[in-house]
Amino acid sequence: MLSVLEVTLPVFALVFCGFFGQRGGLLPAQAVQGLNAFVFYFALPAMLFRVVATQPVTTLTDWRFALGYALATLAVFLFTRAAALPPRKGPPDSPEARALERSRATTFGLNTAHGNVGYLGVPLVGELGRDLVPSMILAMMSDIFLVITLAIALLELERRRHGGASGPTRSVPVTILSGLVRSPLVMSIGLGLAWSLAAPPMPGALDNFIRLMGAAAGPCALFAIGASLGDRRISIDATVTGLMVLKLLVHPALAALLLYGVLDVDHRAAAVGVLAASLPAASNTFIIAQRYQLPAHEISSAILAGTFVSLISVSTVIWLLGLRA
Repeated sequence: MLSVLEVTLPVFALVFCGFFGQRGGLLPAQAVQGLNAFVFYFALPAMLFRVVATQPVTTLTDWRFALGYALATLAVFLFTRAAALPPRKGPPDSPEARALERSRATTFGLNTAHGNVGYLGVPLVGELGRDLVPSMILAMMSDIFLVITLAIALLELERRRHGGASGPTRSVPVTILSGLVRSPLVMSIGLGLAWSLAAPPMPGALDNFIRLMGAAAGPCALFAIGASLGDRRISIDATVTGLMVLKLLVHPALAALLLYGVLDVDHRAAAVGVLAASLPAASNTFIIAQRYQLPAHEISSAILAGTFVSLISVSTVIWLLGLRA
């Protein structure tokens, strides 16, 4: 366990540095926004492009891994969403109230299914072994193309069904597709796949530039996680506890059952899938809830508290899986 903590403690220490730096007033809000923009638009896409472009395409075609992780993630999402819907008792609620309840349940499902794979998972497995990164990228692609897409589709449908959208609107598929196309993470992975398929030699100057930019992704992303959470407050209740249990315990347990027991995925890849499922919820859930003007205090508390608790839970998962640097 000590050897595991030698890997996880420095990783989470960067998160805590960002958290206490923001909480202590050392980082103004504009600095946090700028750091997040650098990671999201520059550093992380550069790292993802270089990893994908320099790997054989076959490293990203493990269909058993993708299927097992996707099924575990989808099951947790759907279960949480169903459990979060209040039972129908008494007189029926207004259509607007029911729409709000369904949308809120959707964000709860996203909170338990969408882990912080990009900012936390990729740097973490980078410390455990570069050969593990492609599997973590597959998990991230599953999150982007499955649960985030599904959640946004459900939220858009509810908003438009009850007149929440103002002005001219595009169709739901067009809205989702345009968002995916504009995502720097999706674009960098797509360009990396195209480069890997074409297999041209990468010019030295370009490779060095991307390597230097990508090298900043890990520490900056980890620091940005903490800084983004620094201005939030924790309020633990039964709902927040339930969200944390589903994300940190149920999601990885279900992923382990499917990846190891049902689909018999390669053990190193399966371990990455379980690790990805054990990561705390990503801040994207909070951002999406705010975008759709939904109550987000419970989601915010679950993200913040889950990030702190995950130092122990993620370290335990890595130890149980036998992952070593």
